[in-house]
Amino acid sequence: MLDTSPFRIAIVYSIVFACGAAVLLGAVDFAVSRVVDSSTDNLIEAEVQGLREQVLVLSRGDFIELIEQRSQNQDVRGAVYLMVDPQLRPVAGNVPAWPKIAANEGKWIQFKESVPFGDETREHEMRARRFPLPGGYRMLVGHDVQERQDVKNLMMRGLIAAVVLTLLLGLGGGFWMGRRILAQAGAISAVATQIMRGDLSQRLPVRDADDEINTLAREINGMLDKIEQLTLGMRTVLDSAAHDLRTPLNRLQATAEGAMHQLVPGTAERRVLERVSTEVDRMRSTLDALLRIALAETGTVAREPVDLSELVASMVELYAPVGEERGITLESTVEPGARVVGSRQLLAQALANLLDNAIKFTPDGGRIRVVLRGPSAEPEVVIEDNGCGFDKVPDNSVSDGLRNMRQRMADIAGECRIESKPSGGTKVFVHLPWANEVSA
Repeated sequence: MLDTSPFRIAIVYSIVFACGAAVLLGAVDFAVSRVVDSSTDNLIEAEVQGLREQVLVLSRGDFIELIEQRSQNQDVRGAVYLMVDPQLRPVAGNVPAWPKIAANEGKWIQFKESVPFGDETREHEMRARRFPLPGGYRMLVGHDVQERQDVKNLMMRGLIAAVVLTLLLGLGGGFWMGRRILAQAGAISAVATQIMRGDLSQRLPVRDADDEINTLAREINGMLDKIEQLTLGMRTVLDSAAHDLRTPLNRLQATAEGAMHQLVPGTAERRVLERVSTEVDRMRSTLDALLRIALAETGTVAREPVDLSELVASMVELYAPVGEERGITLESTVEPGARVVGSRQLLAQALANLLDNAIKFTPDGGRIRVVLRGPSAEPEVVIEDNGCGFDKVPDNSVSDGLRNMRQRMADIAGECRIESKPSGGTKVFVHLPWANEVSA
């Protein structure tokens, strides 16, 4: 979440907005402080000027009485007066003692003074102007600025609260936005993974909002619709080509092998038929390779529901005429309702390879049995023949057949196990993943 672009953008904008709020409130605080300070200083300066004029025309006693009157005047709230003798002893005013200040501090001073507040006293901030009087006396005139300090402190707390609130809102908004985009990206990634595995029926999720992500998802879904149509057309062509081309090749090979068994080894006619059989094998291998390449390019390998019962029955029906030409009985026991998830074309090729090998190495008049177990158990295809064992079959024939068949099984996530008796007879067990097992 912290590494997402929306969250990082939200953090950046939160910091920018927080800095903006801090600068704005700081400027307001500075302006208000300047106005309040200027107003207080002007008030004090006017009072100092008036007292300087009064001290010139009044006697000391009258001036002291004037200071006492102004100190007790309730109309002027917060006014501070203090007149001291040369020894800094209070003479008149409402400040109990001369504040402790440095001699070079200047005319304007700030100090704290305890003032009554109900049954208790509180420390207040005072701002005052000092000036000398005749005879070595000194005068202090000022004002209580604690309210101004309270306002400034309140504004500072408001500034901090505004900055913190801006950061929290920005981080919260970034977290929400990041989770929302990550949820959309996660859903799109999950669908894209299924599409890459070959399930072109999946579509990207689209919400009601008309934002950029949903617009892009709609366009991609339209593209996937077109790709699925083209892929289905390609798949139909591949199925038709596999069926139409494999059937005559199987018949041709069966005829050639049947004729070879009636000829004496070494004769010219038998050598011709052996070459024909070899070329037919090569043609079927080439056909299988072309079909596999086409399937890989369409991206649909091993990702569609397949009715295995119907497929096994159709393959047995397809190869029955080939076996009949050599008197081979092709029996089948197919339980209905067995379904798997995979590539129908690759499953058909795997079964075709197994049936080709069974017919090829079963003697004339032999028997081949095909059994499909399911759906009560995990689907399993068993192909059994009474032909010669592996010790009587050329090594290259066995290795080529096993390699092709195991390659098909790997492509469709299946497993294959072979039992062969040297005395004769071979069983091939093909285990395929159940449809529910794959979807889980």
